Amino acid sequence: MTKQAIGLIDCHNSPSLGGITANRCLASTSFLGRYAFIDFALSNFCNSGIADVGILVKDHQRSVLKHLGNMTAWVTNTKIGRRALFYNENGPLNPACNSDIANICQNDWVLYDSKADYLVFASVHVILDIDFRPILAEHIDRGEAVTMVYQKVNNADVAFRHESVLEIDKDGYVRSINPNGGRQKNADVSLEIWIVNRPILADLIKKHGQVDPTYGMREMIVYLLRAGKIKIHAYEHEGYARSFDSLAHYMKYSFELLSEAPSKALFRPDWPIYTVTHDTPPALYGGEASISNSFVANGCIVEGSVKDSIICRGVKVGKGAKVERSIVFSNVALGADTAISDCVIDKYGIVTKGHKAAGTKESVLYLNQGAIL
Repeated sequence: MTKQAIGLIDCHNSPSLGGITANRCLASTSFLGRYAFIDFALSNFCNSGIADVGILVKDHQRSVLKHLGNMTAWVTNTKIGRRALFYNENGPLNPACNSDIANICQNDWVLYDSKADYLVFASVHVILDIDFRPILAEHIDRGEAVTMVYQKVNNADVAFRHESVLEIDKDGYVRSINPNGGRQKNADVSLEIWIVNRPILADLIKKHGQVDPTYGMREMIVYLLRAGKIKIHAYEHEGYARSFDSLAHYMKYSFELLSEAPSKALFRPDWPIYTVTHDTPPALYGGEASISNSFVANGCIVEGSVKDSIICRGVKVGKGAKVERSIVFSNVALGADTAISDCVIDKYGIVTKGHKAAGTKESVLYLNQGAIL
């Protein structure tokens, strides 16, 4: 059944995380020290047996290519498996129309050369582990044209603000889709996952230019629903799901996974999350090093203390240095007796001996890539 489906990872709807995503897209942004955001969507497709996957890149394709390498980390079937990077070369010339739909039009083999009957769209900023097989099975058995995955949440006033709120009728169909204005706690929120039949997508693309060429998939689905031209089946996801839609949520949800319960909910033994491996040695800890409630990636040298923090690959923490409630990207050097708290330090940064860098829980300090303090 899953051989009939193509997975499309949609990077066009990713929110900005401030300076972190100034020179890279969210898809290739570091997560928990060793992953990138795109690893979760790729792994979900891989574990669900979806062998063909296209990655719809809006910008910063260099950073995506650098992370993915030859993409073999996510291919379980080397004979038929395929991972392809989709890029709209006309996008930079007309940014307003650089949408996921325009991207698909530039890479139209999805519609014309592929034999797939169904296309599964997933966004990278919503982190979750989800098996697409039962969703596809229900979609096919019911003969649906479009299926949208959602979750019932009790914190929509502060979370999932980048997503849409759905009104679902008693028969399980979406009646309305509206922006999350944060006016209610309890809501059914979209997880930015759609299953679309190929003829429906072809028709949607045909109407796209007539409706509004700046629209993307999300806007076109809303338009067609309001116009009464499509029915959307709603499928509820009950597992772990978080929307990384701001720097504050990036910090909060990353640190949340330092706790056992949410970490076990996301990282299940039967659902591996794959990533690119690096031939680096294990982390080396000095005799006076102190580590508590933290992730420390391989290739690090730690001689100071690290508390409630995430340390990416190749970071050096000097003697007497203190790191608290911070995320330190790869290949950063923290000199002796430095003090870091409530910070995000981008890669290749250097904090020289004795210097301090401190934000607050409410206002995290970001040091940009290659910064020297």
